[in-house]
Amino acid sequence: MRNFIAFLLLVPLIVSCKKETDNIIWQRSFGSGNALFIKATSDSGFVGCGELNSKPYLVKLSREKSTLFDFTSEKDGLFSSGWSDDSCFIAAGSSNNNMLLTRINNNGNQVWDTTISGSFKISVTNLCYTGGGKFLAVGSSIPDTDDSKAVALMFIWFDTTGQIIKNDSITGTDIISASQVIVDNSGNIYLALTRKNKGFKASASVAKYNSNLEELWEEKIYNNTDYTAICNDIILTGSDSLYATGMIEAYRTSGTLDNSFMASLSTSGKLGWKKYFENSNSGSALISNDSDVLFMLNRNCFIISKLDPYSGTVMGPIRMFNECNSYNTDAFGTDIDIFYDRNILVAGSTGGNFYLAIKPSL
Repeated sequence: MRNFIAFLLLVPLIVSCKKETDNIIWQRSFGSGNALFIKATSDSGFVGCGELNSKPYLVKLSREKSTLFDFTSEKDGLFSSGWSDDSCFIAAGSSNNNMLLTRINNNGNQVWDTTISGSFKISVTNLCYTGGGKFLAVGSSIPDTDDSKAVALMFIWFDTTGQIIKNDSITGTDIISASQVIVDNSGNIYLALTRKNKGFKASASVAKYNSNLEELWEEKIYNNTDYTAICNDIILTGSDSLYATGMIEAYRTSGTLDNSFMASLSTSGKLGWKKYFENSNSGSALISNDSDVLFMLNRNCFIISKLDPYSGTVMGPIRMFNECNSYNTDAFGTDIDIFYDRNILVAGSTGGNFYLAIKPSL
């Protein structure tokens, strides 16, 4: 799950993007809220989830983009990630500072839900399918300004019936948040991390743990501890290629400027290339298509960077809103996926509304 660190707390600006010249295949706003997750489904449709009117919300759409059903939880909170197959949907998020796990059937009805509390506030939950009807959910807080408060990560293994198989946590003396989790075929766990040590700026890294939560390595992907760096997403492609994205502050005479970045790593933790892209922006999500082309979603204005995975060379930016200004916008992208027709699914918010869209991949 993706894309949730401090930028989710920013107050949207009031200037809206002009839509009359936008090259968008399809778009829809669903009401006040924020779409945090989008995923193509096996029936050539797609599902989105997030927060609508302060409630966890999920909507399933068909190949033709019509709404098949939607689901609103009775609880306060949000859904930050999900998974689906032909029989059900599993959504994960948070409610009243607890982890929220929910199963929804194909009619849009809740089968079960459960909330799990920890020793710290859980703001979002990232979900990973591990095979055989089992999942790993990682609950995380969002770093705040209280340097004296240590924050852990909660790990919950469970199945489609809602049975908790195992629970564990990672604790420490610094504030830690995880914005994405990946599990490989050997059971190793990769995390997109943001740490905040007392007296220092937030720092971005990628870490690898084994199935017993023993750390194998952690690689820093920031340059200077005087500037904030946040890791928002990671993906694993092939057997030995990791890619991470997020935000790194850069110096300028009037203060600092946010830059989106992307980095390549091996599964042994060796840092390859690192590139910087959009000014006044943050890399919020990554996806790779079946031709191994990488797409990085920049948060402000939904700008998509199309990249060569071997060198990080930009093959072309893909703009959603031609008149959008990243320095002053209310259009914020949080997640990305590839639709059945190879076009790009995006989720986020525009004008403070839960927003889903489809954009050409060219």
